[in-house]
Amino acid sequence: MAGENLTALPTLIWIGEHPFWTLLTFSLMLAHFWRRPGQRRELLSELGFVMISTVVILLIQLEGGWFKLPLPHLLLIEISTLLAGLILVKVWGILLFEFLLPLCHVRIPRIIADIVITIGYIGWGLFRLYASGMALGEIVTTSAVITAVIAFAMQDTLGNLLAGVSIQLDNSIAIGDWLQVDTTQGRVVEITWRATTIETRNWETVVIPNSHLLKQRFTVLGRRRGEPLQWRRWVWFDLTLDTLPTQIIALIEKSLRETKLPCVAKHPQPDCLLMNVEGGIARYAVRYWLTDLARDDPTDSMVRSLIDAALRRNDRRLTPPIFNVFMAKEKQHLDARHKRHTAERTDTLRKLPLFAMLQESELLQLADQVKFAPFVSGDVMLEQGEVSSWLFVLVKGEAEMVVNAEGKELKLGTLGAGDFFGELSLLTGEPSTFTVRALATVETYRINQAMFQALVAQRESLVEPLYRVLSDRQQEQRALLDREAESMKHPPQQLDLLDKLMKLFGGR
Repeated sequence: MAGENLTALPTLIWIGEHPFWTLLTFSLMLAHFWRRPGQRRELLSELGFVMISTVVILLIQLEGGWFKLPLPHLLLIEISTLLAGLILVKVWGILLFEFLLPLCHVRIPRIIADIVITIGYIGWGLFRLYASGMALGEIVTTSAVITAVIAFAMQDTLGNLLAGVSIQLDNSIAIGDWLQVDTTQGRVVEITWRATTIETRNWETVVIPNSHLLKQRFTVLGRRRGEPLQWRRWVWFDLTLDTLPTQIIALIEKSLRETKLPCVAKHPQPDCLLMNVEGGIARYAVRYWLTDLARDDPTDSMVRSLIDAALRRNDRRLTPPIFNVFMAKEKQHLDARHKRHTAERTDTLRKLPLFAMLQESELLQLADQVKFAPFVSGDVMLEQGEVSSWLFVLVKGEAEMVVNAEGKELKLGTLGAGDFFGELSLLTGEPSTFTVRALATVETYRINQAMFQALVAQRESLVEPLYRVLSDRQQEQRALLDREAESMKHPPQQLDLLDKLMKLFGGR
C-alpha cells in the first residue's frame, strides 16, 4: 500500500528529490512577480493554468485517501504526470521569455514565445504517449493526420498566425508603436496569434486581423531609423497683409523657441512658414514635431494659444475665416490704418541719428510721406552705376556695400539700423559707386528727391551729415581700390619648384 501511495505521488517525489530546482523555480517566479508590478494582472492570468493544474494534481494524488475517483489508477498517474510536465513547461517558459532574457537585454516577440511554449506542450505530450507504450510510427501518423485536418479547417486562423509571426520577425510593428491603418490611428498594445490590437485616442480598442494588416499598407507614426520618437504637426492661421510676412514669421518663431512648450521637440526647431496668399489674406503654418503622440490635440491647442498671445502683444489679431467687406466704413478703416502706421514710423524715425535734429511736427510730416521698403536676404537694394532718386534709411537688419573692380567684388563695409545710402545720386545726380545687398531680412524707409528737398528747405543742417558720410565713403572706397591695385601690381613672388627644392636641401 505504501508503494502504491509513492507511485501515486510523482510530483511530490520529484520535488523531494530536487529541492534546489524547486526552490530556484519558486524564487524566480517571486522575483518576476515583484519586478513587474505593472504586469501582475497579466502574469496572474497566465499562471491561472498553473494553479488549476496544480489543484488537479493534488486531487489526483489524494485519490484513495479522502475520496475515490471513478478512473483507473494508472490513468490517474499518467494524467498527474502529464499535468506536472505542462506546469513546468509553462513556468519555465514564463521565466525564460519574460524574466531571464529581458535581464540579458534580449527581446523575443511574444508570439514566438507562445509558439515555443506550445511546441514544448506538444513535445511533452508526444513523449508521454511514447512512454505509455504507444508506437512511435503510430504517434507520427496520428499527429500528421490531425495536423492536416486542423490546417484545412483553420486556414484563416493559420494565415493570421503566419502573418503575426512575419510582422514581429521583421520588426515592422512593435508594442507601443503608433499605427495608422486606413483612417484609424492608435497605439499598438498587443500582437497575438490572430490579431493586432490598437487603442485609439478616442478611448476605442480596434482589433485588426494580422492577415488583413499584412495585405495592405500601414503607417508607423513618429518612427524614423536612428531618431527619437516624434511626429510632425501643422497648425494653420490666417492674417491680413497689413504687416510684413517676414515680421510675422520672426515674431512667431521667436515666441515658439523661447517658450519651450511641453511635448514639442527641440530639434528640429519649430518654425513658421508663409503657405499661401489669396484674397488679401496671408495663410501661415507653424510646423513643429510632437514628442508624445497621445497629446496631439492638447499640444496643438497650446501652440494656437501661443500664436494668439504673441500676436496680441504686438497689436495683431488672427483673421477670422470670413470676407471683410468695407463699404460705408472703408475710408474710416483706411484712415485708422494710416494713422497707426504713421505713429509707428514716427517712433522709429525719432530714434535714428540722421533725424535727431528734427522737431516733432517735422517728424510727423516725414513719417506721413516716407515709403516702407522691405528686402529679403540676397536682394540688391542699390546697384553700382544706378542713379537712384531715393534716400534709403535702414530701420532693421543688415546690408553690405561691395565694389565691383574689374570683375572682382571688394567689400566696402556693412550697414546697420540707422545707416543710409543713395545720398550720392540724391545730392549730386551721379550714379552710385557701390552695390548694396541685403544680408538678411532688411526693412527700410525711402525718401524721394522732392520730399528730401522740401525737408532740406526747412532744415538745411540736415545736409551736413549726409555730405560727411558721403565724403567718408568716397575716401574709404579710394583707399580700398588703391590697396587692390597695389596688390595686383606687386603680386607675391613665387619661387619655382626647383628653387624651392634647392633652397630646402642647402643647394643655394
